Amino acid sequence: MARWATRLHNWGVRTALPFWAERAWDKRFGGFLESLSLDGQPVTGDTRRVRTQARQIYVFARAHHAGWLDGLDLAVEGFELLERRAHAPDGTPGWIHTLTASGDVESPARDLYDHAFVLLALSWLHRVTHDSHYRQLADEILIYLDTHLTRPQGGYAEAIGAAQLPRRQNPHMHLFEALLAWYDASGDASFLTRIEDIYQLFSTRFLDRDAGVLYEFFDADWQVSSDPAAAVVEPGHEVEWIWLLHAYRDLGADVDETILDFLHAHGTGIGRNPQTGCLVATVRPDGKPIDAGSRTWMQTEWLRAAAARRRAGHESASAELDTVCDLLFRHHLDSAIPGGWIDQIDADGLRVADRMPASTLYHLLGAVVDAHRALGEVGESSENAL
Repeated sequence: MARWATRLHNWGVRTALPFWAERAWDKRFGGFLESLSLDGQPVTGDTRRVRTQARQIYVFARAHHAGWLDGLDLAVEGFELLERRAHAPDGTPGWIHTLTASGDVESPARDLYDHAFVLLALSWLHRVTHDSHYRQLADEILIYLDTHLTRPQGGYAEAIGAAQLPRRQNPHMHLFEALLAWYDASGDASFLTRIEDIYQLFSTRFLDRDAGVLYEFFDADWQVSSDPAAAVVEPGHEVEWIWLLHAYRDLGADVDETILDFLHAHGTGIGRNPQTGCLVATVRPDGKPIDAGSRTWMQTEWLRAAAARRRAGHESASAELDTVCDLLFRHHLDSAIPGGWIDQIDADGLRVADRMPASTLYHLLGAVVDAHRALGEVGESSENAL
Protein backbone atom coordinates (compact mmCIF):
# COMPACT_ATOMS: atom_id res chain seq x y z
CA MET A 1 0.00 0.00 0.00
CA ALA A 2 2.85 2.39 0.75
CA ARG A 3 4.95 1.82 -2.38
CA TRP A 4 4.16 5.26 -3.74
CA ALA A 5 4.79 6.86 -0.35
CA THR A 6 8.15 5.19 0.18
CA ARG A 7 9.30 6.16 -3.30
CA LEU A 8 8.26 9.80 -3.01
CA HIS A 9 9.42 10.21 0.58
CA ASN A 10 12.86 8.84 -0.29
CA TRP A 11 13.16 11.18 -3.27
CA GLY A 12 12.09 14.23 -1.26
CA VAL A 13 14.05 13.72 1.95
CA ARG A 14 17.16 11.99 0.65
CA THR A 15 17.62 13.76 -2.64
CA ALA A 16 15.53 16.87 -3.34
CA LEU A 17 15.81 18.74 -0.06
CA PRO A 18 19.61 18.42 0.21
CA PHE A 19 19.92 19.34 -3.46
CA TRP A 20 17.93 22.55 -3.03
CA ALA A 21 19.41 23.45 0.34
CA GLU A 22 22.79 23.55 -1.40
CA ARG A 23 21.65 25.42 -4.51
CA ALA A 24 18.59 27.54 -3.69
CA TRP A 25 20.41 30.53 -2.22
CA ASP A 26 21.87 33.32 -4.35
CA LYS A 27 25.46 33.45 -3.12
CA ARG A 28 26.07 36.85 -4.67
CA PHE A 29 23.05 38.97 -3.77
CA GLY A 30 21.33 36.84 -1.16
CA GLY A 31 17.76 35.62 -1.24
CA PHE A 32 16.47 32.60 -3.09
CA LEU A 33 17.04 32.06 -6.79
CA GLU A 34 13.99 32.10 -8.99
CA SER A 35 15.14 29.02 -10.92
CA LEU A 36 17.97 26.64 -11.70
CA SER A 37 19.09 25.36 -15.07
CA LEU A 38 18.26 21.77 -15.90
CA ASP A 39 21.77 20.76 -14.86
CA GLY A 40 21.35 22.42 -11.46
CA GLN A 41 23.22 25.67 -12.04
CA PRO A 42 21.91 29.04 -10.81
CA VAL A 43 19.96 31.16 -13.26
CA THR A 44 20.94 34.75 -12.52
CA GLY A 45 19.65 38.14 -13.50
CA ASP A 46 15.96 37.37 -13.58
CA THR A 47 13.05 38.91 -11.70
CA ARG A 48 12.61 37.65 -8.13
CA ARG A 49 8.98 37.15 -7.23
CA VAL A 50 8.07 37.72 -3.60
CA ARG A 51 5.85 34.63 -3.76
CA THR A 52 8.84 32.47 -4.72
CA GLN A 53 10.85 33.82 -1.80
CA ALA A 54 7.96 33.07 0.54
CA ARG A 55 7.48 29.57 -0.85
CA GLN A 56 11.14 28.73 -0.30
CA ILE A 57 10.99 30.05 3.26
CA TYR A 58 7.98 27.82 3.84
CA VAL A 59 9.79 24.80 2.38
CA PHE A 60 12.86 25.10 4.56
CA ALA A 61 10.91 25.95 7.72
CA ARG A 62 8.53 23.04 7.24
CA ALA A 63 11.31 20.60 6.34
CA HIS A 64 13.15 21.69 9.48
CA HIS A 65 10.03 21.19 11.57
CA ALA A 66 9.68 17.66 10.18
CA GLY A 67 13.30 16.86 11.07
CA TRP A 68 14.26 16.20 7.46
CA LEU A 69 16.74 19.03 7.05
CA ASP A 70 18.58 21.56 9.17
CA GLY A 71 16.83 24.34 7.30
CA LEU A 72 15.88 26.85 9.96
CA ASP A 73 18.82 29.19 9.43
CA LEU A 74 18.11 29.27 5.71
CA ALA A 75 14.42 29.98 6.31
CA VAL A 76 15.07 32.69 8.90
CA GLU A 77 17.81 34.40 6.89
CA GLY A 78 15.64 34.25 3.79
CA PHE A 79 12.77 35.89 5.61
CA GLU A 80 14.88 38.57 7.26
CA LEU A 81 16.23 39.58 3.87
CA LEU A 82 12.79 39.47 2.26
CA GLU A 83 11.35 41.61 5.04
CA ARG A 84 14.05 44.23 4.57
CA ARG A 85 13.63 44.33 0.82
CA ALA A 86 9.94 43.77 0.23
CA HIS A 87 8.00 44.85 3.32
CA ALA A 88 6.75 48.40 2.71
CA PRO A 89 10.05 49.65 1.24
CA ASP A 90 8.24 52.69 -0.16
CA GLY A 91 6.74 53.62 3.19
CA THR A 92 3.22 52.42 2.38
CA PRO A 93 1.69 49.25 3.84
CA GLY A 94 1.92 45.83 2.28
CA TRP A 95 4.51 43.67 0.58
CA ILE A 96 5.71 44.54 -2.90
CA HIS A 97 5.31 42.25 -5.90
CA THR A 98 8.77 41.71 -7.41
CA LEU A 99 12.43 42.46 -6.85
CA THR A 100 15.39 42.67 -9.18
CA ALA A 101 18.06 40.02 -8.93
CA SER A 102 20.15 42.37 -6.76
CA GLY A 103 17.24 42.99 -4.38
CA ASP A 104 15.95 46.37 -5.53
CA VAL A 105 12.25 47.06 -5.96
CA GLU A 106 11.10 46.13 -9.45
CA SER A 107 7.30 46.24 -9.11
CA PRO A 108 5.85 48.09 -6.12
CA ALA A 109 2.37 46.64 -6.76
CA ARG A 110 0.66 44.86 -3.88
CA ASP A 111 -0.56 41.46 -5.06
CA LEU A 112 -3.06 39.25 -3.20
CA TYR A 113 -1.34 36.03 -4.27
CA ASP A 114 1.97 37.24 -2.83
CA HIS A 115 0.43 38.16 0.50
CA ALA A 116 -1.14 34.71 0.77
CA PHE A 117 2.28 33.08 0.49
CA VAL A 118 3.95 35.47 2.89
CA LEU A 119 1.21 34.48 5.35
CA LEU A 120 1.94 30.79 4.74
CA ALA A 121 5.66 31.29 5.31
CA LEU A 122 4.98 33.23 8.49
CA SER A 123 2.78 30.44 9.85
CA TRP A 124 5.61 27.92 9.63
CA LEU A 125 8.26 30.29 10.96
CA HIS A 126 5.99 30.96 13.92
CA ARG A 127 5.33 27.26 14.42
CA VAL A 128 9.05 26.45 14.45
CA THR A 129 10.40 29.42 16.42
CA HIS A 130 7.40 30.64 18.50
CA ASP A 131 8.67 34.15 17.77
CA SER A 132 5.82 36.65 18.23
CA HIS A 133 7.26 38.85 15.48
CA TYR A 134 5.92 36.45 12.86
CA ARG A 135 2.43 36.55 14.33
CA GLN A 136 2.54 40.34 14.46
CA LEU A 137 3.46 40.50 10.78
CA ALA A 138 0.67 38.06 9.93
CA ASP A 139 -1.87 40.18 11.80
CA GLU A 140 -0.57 43.22 9.96
CA ILE A 141 -1.15 41.49 6.60
CA LEU A 142 -4.70 40.57 7.55
CA ILE A 143 -5.42 44.15 8.59
CA TYR A 144 -3.94 45.32 5.30
CA LEU A 145 -6.18 42.95 3.32
CA ASP A 146 -9.22 44.06 5.28
CA THR A 147 -8.41 47.73 4.87
CA HIS A 148 -7.15 47.93 1.31
CA LEU A 149 -8.20 44.87 -0.68
CA THR A 150 -11.65 43.85 0.61
CA ARG A 151 -14.36 44.28 -2.00
CA PRO A 152 -18.13 44.61 -1.43
CA GLN A 153 -18.86 41.82 -3.93
CA GLY A 154 -16.93 39.44 -1.68
CA GLY A 155 -13.33 38.38 -1.40
CA TYR A 156 -10.35 40.55 -2.16
CA ALA A 157 -9.04 42.59 -5.04
CA GLU A 158 -6.34 41.11 -7.23
CA ALA A 159 -3.85 43.84 -6.51
CA ILE A 160 -3.15 47.47 -5.85
CA GLY A 161 -1.12 49.16 -8.56
CA ALA A 162 -1.78 46.41 -11.10
CA ALA A 163 -4.65 44.95 -13.13
CA GLN A 164 -7.90 44.49 -11.24
CA LEU A 165 -9.53 42.15 -13.74
CA PRO A 166 -10.10 39.38 -14.21
CA ARG A 167 -10.77 38.42 -10.63
CA ARG A 168 -9.36 34.97 -9.89
CA GLN A 169 -10.13 32.10 -7.59
CA ASN A 170 -6.46 31.04 -7.35
CA PRO A 171 -5.17 33.73 -4.93
CA HIS A 172 -8.19 33.11 -2.70
CA MET A 173 -7.47 29.38 -2.71
CA HIS A 174 -3.93 30.02 -1.47
CA LEU A 175 -5.20 32.48 1.13
CA PHE A 176 -7.54 29.70 2.28
CA GLU A 177 -4.48 27.42 2.57
CA ALA A 178 -2.49 30.00 4.54
CA LEU A 179 -5.34 30.61 6.95
CA LEU A 180 -5.71 26.87 7.55
CA ALA A 181 -1.99 26.75 8.34
CA TRP A 182 -2.30 29.64 10.77
CA TYR A 183 -5.25 28.05 12.54
CA ASP A 184 -3.31 24.78 12.82
CA ALA A 185 -0.27 26.62 14.16
CA SER A 186 -2.07 28.88 16.63
CA GLY A 187 -5.47 27.40 17.48
CA ASP A 188 -6.85 30.94 17.18
CA ALA A 189 -10.53 30.62 16.24
CA SER A 190 -10.52 34.02 14.53
CA PHE A 191 -8.86 32.34 11.56
CA LEU A 192 -11.88 30.05 11.17
CA THR A 193 -14.17 32.99 10.38
CA ARG A 194 -11.90 34.07 7.56
CA ILE A 195 -11.61 30.50 6.28
CA GLU A 196 -15.40 30.16 6.24
CA ASP A 197 -15.75 33.41 4.29
CA ILE A 198 -13.51 32.07 1.52
CA TYR A 199 -15.31 28.72 1.57
CA GLN A 200 -18.59 30.53 0.99
CA LEU A 201 -17.03 32.40 -1.93
CA PHE A 202 -15.77 29.09 -3.31
CA SER A 203 -19.11 27.33 -3.01
CA THR A 204 -21.26 30.20 -4.32
CA ARG A 205 -19.02 31.85 -6.92
CA PHE A 206 -15.99 29.83 -7.99
CA LEU A 207 -17.89 26.58 -8.27
CA ASP A 208 -20.59 25.96 -10.88
CA ARG A 209 -22.61 23.14 -9.34
CA ASP A 210 -24.78 22.69 -12.42
CA ALA A 211 -21.81 22.30 -14.75
CA GLY A 212 -19.73 20.51 -12.12
CA VAL A 213 -16.67 22.68 -12.71
CA LEU A 214 -14.45 25.17 -10.94
CA TYR A 215 -13.96 28.39 -12.90
CA GLU A 216 -10.81 30.48 -12.82
CA PHE A 217 -11.65 33.96 -14.08
CA PHE A 218 -14.48 36.37 -13.26
CA ASP A 219 -15.66 39.93 -13.70
CA ALA A 220 -15.86 42.44 -10.84
CA ASP A 221 -19.11 40.86 -9.58
CA TRP A 222 -17.78 37.29 -9.66
CA GLN A 223 -19.66 36.41 -12.82
CA VAL A 224 -18.12 34.16 -15.44
CA SER A 225 -17.83 35.86 -18.79
CA SER A 226 -20.57 35.05 -21.30
CA ASP A 227 -17.82 34.59 -23.87
CA PRO A 228 -17.17 30.83 -24.05
CA ALA A 229 -13.51 31.53 -24.82
CA ALA A 230 -13.14 33.07 -21.35
CA ALA A 231 -14.57 30.05 -19.52
CA VAL A 232 -11.36 28.38 -18.41
CA VAL A 233 -11.02 25.37 -16.09
CA GLU A 234 -7.74 24.17 -14.59
CA PRO A 235 -7.93 20.51 -13.49
CA GLY A 236 -4.91 21.06 -11.26
CA HIS A 237 -6.83 23.59 -9.20
CA GLU A 238 -9.89 21.37 -9.05
CA VAL A 239 -7.88 18.62 -7.37
CA GLU A 240 -5.97 21.13 -5.23
CA TRP A 241 -9.25 22.26 -3.73
CA ILE A 242 -10.05 18.63 -2.87
CA TRP A 243 -7.28 18.22 -0.33
CA LEU A 244 -7.82 21.73 1.02
CA LEU A 245 -11.52 21.02 1.58
CA HIS A 246 -10.69 17.72 3.25
CA ALA A 247 -8.37 19.64 5.58
CA TYR A 248 -11.18 22.06 6.30
CA ARG A 249 -13.60 19.23 6.95
CA ASP A 250 -11.09 17.70 9.37
CA LEU A 251 -11.61 20.82 11.48
CA GLY A 252 -15.30 19.94 11.76
CA ALA A 253 -16.58 22.04 8.88
CA ASP A 254 -19.62 20.91 6.92
CA VAL A 255 -18.24 20.30 3.42
CA ASP A 256 -20.66 18.78 0.94
CA GLU A 257 -19.33 15.37 -0.15
CA THR A 258 -20.89 15.79 -3.57
CA ILE A 259 -18.64 18.80 -4.19
CA LEU A 260 -15.57 16.71 -3.46
CA ASP A 261 -16.83 13.92 -5.69
CA PHE A 262 -17.57 16.00 -8.75
CA LEU A 263 -14.35 18.01 -8.45
CA HIS A 264 -12.52 14.69 -8.51
CA ALA A 265 -14.61 13.29 -11.33
CA HIS A 266 -14.15 16.36 -13.51
CA GLY A 267 -10.52 17.06 -12.69
CA THR A 268 -9.30 13.50 -13.16
CA GLY A 269 -11.78 12.61 -15.89
CA ILE A 270 -11.94 15.11 -18.70
CA GLY A 271 -8.93 16.85 -17.17
CA ARG A 272 -6.49 14.08 -18.19
CA ASN A 273 -4.42 13.85 -21.32
CA PRO A 274 -5.18 10.40 -22.83
CA GLN A 275 -1.69 10.18 -24.30
CA THR A 276 0.42 10.99 -21.23
CA GLY A 277 -2.09 10.19 -18.49
CA CYS A 278 -1.24 13.46 -16.74
CA LEU A 279 -3.57 16.26 -15.75
CA VAL A 280 -3.59 18.92 -18.43
CA ALA A 281 -3.09 22.63 -17.91
CA THR A 282 -6.44 24.04 -19.07
CA VAL A 283 -9.71 22.86 -20.59
CA ARG A 284 -13.12 24.23 -21.49
CA PRO A 285 -15.96 23.26 -19.15
CA ASP A 286 -16.94 20.49 -21.58
CA GLY A 287 -13.43 19.07 -21.46
CA LYS A 288 -12.16 20.38 -24.78
CA PRO A 289 -8.43 21.01 -24.27
CA ILE A 290 -7.05 24.51 -24.35
CA ASP A 291 -3.54 23.52 -23.29
CA ALA A 292 -3.05 19.74 -23.11
CA GLY A 293 0.47 20.05 -21.77
CA SER A 294 1.28 19.37 -18.13
CA ARG A 295 3.36 20.78 -15.32
CA THR A 296 4.84 19.12 -12.26
CA TRP A 297 2.57 20.88 -9.78
CA MET A 298 -0.61 19.51 -11.36
CA GLN A 299 0.45 15.95 -10.62
CA THR A 300 1.52 16.74 -7.04
CA GLU A 301 -1.87 18.31 -6.31
CA TRP A 302 -3.62 15.30 -7.83
CA LEU A 303 -1.53 13.08 -5.57
CA ARG A 304 -2.48 15.16 -2.53
CA ALA A 305 -6.15 14.93 -3.48
CA ALA A 306 -5.89 11.14 -3.82
CA ALA A 307 -4.13 10.92 -0.45
CA ALA A 308 -6.93 12.92 1.19
CA ARG A 309 -9.54 10.69 -0.44
CA ARG A 310 -7.75 7.57 0.77
CA ARG A 311 -7.76 8.88 4.33
CA ALA A 312 -11.48 9.56 3.94
CA GLY A 313 -12.11 5.91 3.04
CA HIS A 314 -12.32 5.91 -0.76
CA GLU A 315 -11.12 2.43 -1.67
CA SER A 316 -10.07 3.34 -5.20
CA ALA A 317 -7.69 6.02 -3.95
CA SER A 318 -4.90 3.61 -3.05
CA ALA A 319 -4.49 2.44 -6.64
CA GLU A 320 -4.88 6.03 -7.79
CA LEU A 321 -1.95 7.08 -5.62
CA ASP A 322 0.31 4.52 -7.26
CA THR A 323 -0.83 5.70 -10.69
CA VAL A 324 -0.24 9.39 -9.98
CA CYS A 325 3.13 8.76 -8.38
CA ASP A 326 4.21 6.74 -11.42
CA LEU A 327 3.12 9.58 -13.72
CA LEU A 328 4.95 12.14 -11.62
CA PHE A 329 8.19 10.21 -11.76
CA ARG A 330 7.87 9.11 -15.39
CA HIS A 331 7.17 12.53 -16.84
CA HIS A 332 8.74 14.97 -14.40
CA LEU A 333 11.29 13.47 -12.01
CA ASP A 334 13.08 10.43 -13.43
CA SER A 335 14.50 12.21 -16.47
CA ALA A 336 15.74 15.20 -14.44
CA ILE A 337 18.95 15.68 -12.48
CA PRO A 338 18.54 13.95 -9.07
CA GLY A 339 16.55 16.29 -6.85
CA GLY A 340 15.27 18.32 -9.77
CA TRP A 341 12.41 18.10 -12.22
CA ILE A 342 11.32 18.60 -15.79
CA ASP A 343 8.70 21.17 -14.96
CA GLN A 344 6.69 21.21 -18.17
CA ILE A 345 5.85 18.75 -20.93
CA ASP A 346 3.72 19.26 -24.03
CA ALA A 347 0.62 17.34 -25.09
CA ASP A 348 2.82 14.57 -26.55
CA GLY A 349 4.88 14.20 -23.38
CA LEU A 350 7.92 15.99 -24.79
CA ARG A 351 9.98 18.30 -22.61
CA VAL A 352 9.14 21.99 -22.86
CA ALA A 353 10.85 23.41 -19.79
CA ASP A 354 14.36 24.82 -20.11
CA ARG A 355 14.84 25.41 -16.39
CA MET A 356 13.55 24.34 -12.96
CA PRO A 357 11.32 26.96 -11.29
CA ALA A 358 12.15 27.10 -7.60
CA SER A 359 8.51 27.80 -6.80
CA THR A 360 7.62 24.20 -7.75
CA LEU A 361 9.47 22.88 -4.69
CA TYR A 362 6.56 24.10 -2.56
CA HIS A 363 4.20 21.77 -4.41
CA LEU A 364 6.56 18.81 -4.26
CA LEU A 365 7.15 19.26 -0.54
CA GLY A 366 3.39 19.09 0.03
CA ALA A 367 3.30 15.73 -1.73
CA VAL A 368 6.26 14.50 0.33
CA VAL A 369 4.42 15.54 3.49
CA ASP A 370 1.46 13.38 2.44
CA ALA A 371 3.82 10.49 1.67
CA HIS A 372 5.31 10.79 5.16
CA ARG A 373 1.83 10.83 6.68
CA ALA A 374 0.87 7.70 4.76
CA LEU A 375 3.98 5.86 5.94
CA GLY A 376 3.13 6.73 9.51
CA GLU A 377 -0.39 5.42 9.07
CA VAL A 378 0.89 1.99 7.99
CA GLY A 379 3.39 1.84 10.83
CA GLU A 380 6.55 2.58 8.91
CA SER A 381 8.85 4.99 10.73
CA SER A 382 10.62 7.73 8.86
CA GLU A 383 13.89 5.88 9.44
CA ASN A 384 12.46 2.75 7.76
CA ALA A 385 11.12 4.87 4.95
CA LEU A 386 14.58 6.17 4.26
